[in-house]
Amino acid sequence: MTARKLDVHRLSHATLRSIAAGGASEADLRLLRSAQRSQLLLVLRALLDHVDEAARRTRHHGGVPSGQTAWRLLCAVEERAPDALETALADPTVMAWALRLLRRLGGSVAGIPSAAPLWADLGQFQALAAAAALRAGVPCVLRVPANRGMVWLPGAGMVGPVARRRWSEAEIRVDLEGAVAHGELGHVLLPRRLSASAPGWRPLRMLRDLAPGGDGAMEPGPWLDMVSPYRDFTRYPRFPDRPDDGRLCVWETRLAAAYALLDRESPVEAAALRVLVRAFVPRPLRRAEGGQVASASSLDAFGMVTLSLPHDETQTAAVLVHETRHQQLNALLSLVELVRTPENPGGESRGRRLYYAPWRSDPRPARGLLHGVFAFAGVGRFWRTHRRHVTGAESGRADFEFAVLREQLREAVAELLTGEELTEQGRLFVGEIAHLVAMWQDDEVTAGPAALARHYCALRRAVWRARHLEIPAPVADRFATAWAARTTAPALPPSTLRPRPDLIRLDTFGPLARSRLSAPDVFTRRRRRASRAGEPVLRAGYAAVAGDAEQAALGYAEWTAQDPWDPEAWIGAVLALPDSTRGAGAALLLDRPEAVVGVLRALAAAGGGHPAPADLAQWLGGSSA
Repeated sequence: MTARKLDVHRLSHATLRSIAAGGASEADLRLLRSAQRSQLLLVLRALLDHVDEAARRTRHHGGVPSGQTAWRLLCAVEERAPDALETALADPTVMAWALRLLRRLGGSVAGIPSAAPLWADLGQFQALAAAAALRAGVPCVLRVPANRGMVWLPGAGMVGPVARRRWSEAEIRVDLEGAVAHGELGHVLLPRRLSASAPGWRPLRMLRDLAPGGDGAMEPGPWLDMVSPYRDFTRYPRFPDRPDDGRLCVWETRLAAAYALLDRESPVEAAALRVLVRAFVPRPLRRAEGGQVASASSLDAFGMVTLSLPHDETQTAAVLVHETRHQQLNALLSLVELVRTPENPGGESRGRRLYYAPWRSDPRPARGLLHGVFAFAGVGRFWRTHRRHVTGAESGRADFEFAVLREQLREAVAELLTGEELTEQGRLFVGEIAHLVAMWQDDEVTAGPAALARHYCALRRAVWRARHLEIPAPVADRFATAWAARTTAPALPPSTLRPRPDLIRLDTFGPLARSRLSAPDVFTRRRRRASRAGEPVLRAGYAAVAGDAEQAALGYAEWTAQDPWDPEAWIGAVLALPDSTRGAGAALLLDRPEAVVGVLRALAAAGGGHPAPADLAQWLGGSSA
């Protein structure tokens, strides 16, 4: 942070190809991490230019401490104990705080507004300096913000409560005797070993065995973060969660097992995880029962991953690979432009092409699709490798996941490469992934999981089209007139995108397929209960996953009778049929379901009734034959 000659981060085409193909070396990974550290320093330096001016305009009793004072202390720590400074800066929530405050000072409407008063957001500069000085043993006395009496010390934890009010000031004093936090309620003495719990001290939960160099490694992290106020991607500040040692032990055991699995089977992905990910934020959600895990990464918090508790170590490993890939791409995009910056000020999703992302239910812009492609390429490679290490139900589960992802990736990379949003470097990057995915297409997959994967991919694609695509209303009216007159259907026009987020609902087929493959006995019991409950959606889904075409047909018929406007029921009924029995109408319901939806709406508006979707699709299919 002191004055010195600046290095320049350079990225060669060879490195770009290596990262795209999933073969990033340790030097490549450290380049990405170094670039993010440089970005953080630039953001902090930009804040320094504005915080004192903002502080002078901010009404707060006693004023707001100078950012220059905090900066000088950080420089002193760097001179005396650079590792102490690095530990504080390595906390991903420092970047989250700094970027959000910079936007706030610049009047940006992007992101989630802070619930903290401006003086408190500004005062976190002092908290950062206090955390670094505390680790270095540099004497200081600093005024810092307290939220409900809790004081944030980045890279270390939370101290308090030392006050009752929602927002107040506290004092951090560091001297040769140690460190203490003072507030209107009294004081809290901080332990010399900051990773240890103590009365009034809530440390970050260090996962020492998972550090890049093992126990005792100099590099900070990783840790479980249940305390930092900026650990949430959607709201801030956030109060610390209640301590629960039992829950934390489950998380530690699950993460340790996942790290060990990746070390054995996917050492390249394991290395990326160890270098790039510093913090895990457990989400307060139920454990995933073989289904999808809620996980996320953010551009604002490089090195931090939030996730709900996965079902087992294999699912945990897959999620960690996925989020580590997002971390890699976030860092890479700060060095090289892979997707052209949108010309319009409203962002990429306004006036820009949106794509079908096979793993998402909503249309995605090119940048979002690129993120999905790179992340799921890593997960696909994980499952491809994992298949060679397991047998029985676990093998079927791995076959299914791999078969789904290679099909979804094949379609997604083709879409990206036909678009115009990728830069020259972006096309090189996606081309490497496309080459990798093309090689996967010849891999043999067990028949049962392969069939479920084909069904699942076709279902997601067709349902997405039915929700988000449409044929022009005047054209649909002409089709309705032709149907009423019993004449031949006109030729189908191209469809246009009209996103309908209100029509999106949770996927059921995927979790049911995973349940059948990983826990067949549990699947059978739950299917019996679903049949007794009489819910046609679940009855149809269980029967389709089980390969029971007769019961699936009954379930989808009941579903359609209950909700004749739900295209997922029509599409599911087609997919439950053997391939040899499907005709032109069935093919059209899978390839152009939006045309059936549009003509049905036009018929209803004209008082033409509601013909069976299969009959209408057969008529429309004759026009496109």
